[in-house]
Formats: sequence, C-alpha cells, structure tokens
Amino acid sequence: MKVDAKADSSVLVLKVGTSTIMTSDERGQRVNVANLSRLVEVISDLIHKNYKVVLVSSGAVGMGCRELGLEKKPTDPEMKRAVAGVGQSRIMRIYSELFETVGVRVAQLLVSQRDFLEQQRWTEIRNTIEACLQAGVVPIINENDTTNTDGMRFGDNDNLAALTAVQLQADGVFLFTDVDYLYTANPNVDPTAEPMKVVSEAFELKVDTREPGTALGTGGMGTKIAAARTAHCAGIPCGILHGKHPERIYSFLSALEDRRMNPRSPCD
Repeated sequence: MKVDAKADSSVLVLKVGTSTIMTSDERGQRVNVANLSRLVEVISDLIHKNYKVVLVSSGAVGMGCRELGLEKKPTDPEMKRAVAGVGQSRIMRIYSELFETVGVRVAQLLVSQRDFLEQQRWTEIRNTIEACLQAGVVPIINENDTTNTDGMRFGDNDNLAALTAVQLQADGVFLFTDVDYLYTANPNVDPTAEPMKVVSEAFELKVDTREPGTALGTGGMGTKIAAARTAHCAGIPCGILHGKHPERIYSFLSALEDRRMNPRSPCD
C-alpha cells in the first residue's frame, strides 16, 4: 500500500552518500556542512511544496573514522561496527541541528536486509515511516551496521534507497553523489568519460562501472546503476545528482510532471 500521509502528496526517497557528507583538506576529513545545509534547505522547501521526503543517509562509518582519527575504514568487523556506532550518533546530531534551523523534525530508522525479507517486519517499518510523514517528520534511514552480524547486508545505501522506494511505491528516488550525471566511465580518473544526461532504458546501459567507492564510502557508479534498474523495474524514476547542487532536483521533478510516465512496469 502506498504511503498516503496526504492523498495529494508525492513521496520522494533521497539518498545522500559519504562523498557528499564528508570532504577533505590538508587537515584531513571533515563534515561538509555546506553540502548538508543546502540539502536540508531543499528538503524543507520540498515539504512546503507538499512533497513527503524520506532520506536515506550513508556516512556513519566515514563520520566515525573522522571522529576517531582514522584515515580509512577498518577491516576488522567488530571495529567497523564500533566505528559505525560512533559515526551514526554524530551524524544524527548534525542532521537534527541543521533541520532544526528550518523547523523540521527528524527520526532515525536503522534497518537490516532481513527487515525487507520478512513481511511483518517491513509492515511495521512502513507504518513507522507513514506515521513520521503524517507528522511532518523526515525519516532518516541507514543500515544498522552495529548489529548486523549475520552477513545479510544491503552492500550499499544506493540499493537500500531503491528498495525503500519500491516498498513505499514512491514517486521518485534520487541519489546524490560527487558527479553531475551518469558517465560512461569515472570522470575523476578517465578524461574520455562522457556524460549521459538522460537514460530511458536502465537495462541497456553500457558503461564502465569497475571503479569502486571512496575510501570512506561503499558505493560507486555501479551500485547506482543497479539501484536505478531496481527502481526502473518498479516504474519509479531515478535521478543521479551532484551532492553540491541538490536544487537541481527541481528540474528533474518538473520534467517528470511534463512527461507522464507509462505506469506499466518495464519488467512485465
């Protein structure tokens, strides 16, 4: 059942990655307050425009590494979970403070892959998300790294965002990253990479997705393409946008309004 906090509201799932949340300078890793402030302002504006926004946020491990003075993610599972716990509490504090400046409340929801596989567990999570949206609260979702010990993982939050959008029957899912568009290769290392501003068929993409994520993040362009395919299969449009310019979501939403999408699933 589609989230119906208001019958005339569109539900959007926004995912922000570590490359948007964190930045680096000569002193090391730090929080990119400018990026997060712009994102919060856009989300607040979308809410005032009668959209319902669900935020999927990475950055717990990256933030934890920053808090503990680590240059890269730990490989030891127990240490990684501890780092994620430190980072998650810090990042939620930052979100709470930023959203408070625009008069918006937030709620933390930590989920596991098992929550999506068991109907009763997902129903409870969906009902919680619906209650948040009805109350004008922005749910901030992340994978529960601190308690995930059974090996059942999403792998990255691009996948989590797409699955959340599908389960909520959302009207769009938007992945914020460190490039402006989907490219034929990683533009940070390949000067021949060309932007692909519009992709009408996610299953026919032919791009180089071998480049991994950042030192502190888990995703890369390959995970975003996989997420786009998941959303596309459910008839949900997916946008890949630069984290520095969250306001570009307005152009995407305007285009969606102008182009009534075929409601039939392309996987039928």
